[in-house]
Amino acid sequence: MISVKGLTVKAGKKILLDNLSFDLEEGRIYALLGENGSGKTTLLRTLSSSVRDYSGSITFSGKELRNTSRREREEFHSLLPQTLPFADITVSSLLDIYPDGNTILSSFGLENLMNERLTILSGGEREMVFLSFVLSRKTMLYAFDEPEANLDIRYRRVFEREIEKLKAMGKIVIVSFHDISRALDVADSVITLSSGRLESMESKSDFMSGETAERVFGLRKRVLFASDGTEKVEFF
Repeated sequence: MISVKGLTVKAGKKILLDNLSFDLEEGRIYALLGENGSGKTTLLRTLSSSVRDYSGSITFSGKELRNTSRREREEFHSLLPQTLPFADITVSSLLDIYPDGNTILSSFGLENLMNERLTILSGGEREMVFLSFVLSRKTMLYAFDEPEANLDIRYRRVFEREIEKLKAMGKIVIVSFHDISRALDVADSVITLSSGRLESMESKSDFMSGETAERVFGLRKRVLFASDGTEKVEFF
């Protein structure tokens, strides 16, 4: 379990995260929701050690994140950032850093990209390459910041399949989304931020039946029924 207590992050006098407290359990997928500027990216970067100047605590396996060694941090988290680097290297040069990188990319049917340079790939291709890189790391926490922004339907399904595998392995997965309906397709629990504060942390079913979407996003909901009688909640 990862335990976050009183987490506060500031940039000068501006508060980016304001006294957040919650626990993340193994074998669950968490959707991270919030409007632009709500603190989603800051939270993911802080959980992934990219932001080290914070108050409060982030503990895993009884260790405070800020007090761990580089090696311990590498075994703790793996982050797919929203903005991907444009390093002028080949795909294989990146993926060779970890043993399974090339194998994972090949499993996506993209082995033809191995000798291409990252700088000439499309947004979706680069997303899949860096997804392969993140998945090739063996860590406790996998964090993804808007990972589907550049992906078509095919590769969104690939991403969903891969995070389900991580869940089955007992990993902790946290994914930020703009699309609430898509978040509910993949998540077990929903974390909602508003202006840097924790608005709610609830199960998917509680989010769907509750008032968080209306209160935070001003959305209404309706229940749709498929031809087989199954229900789907849609927010609009």
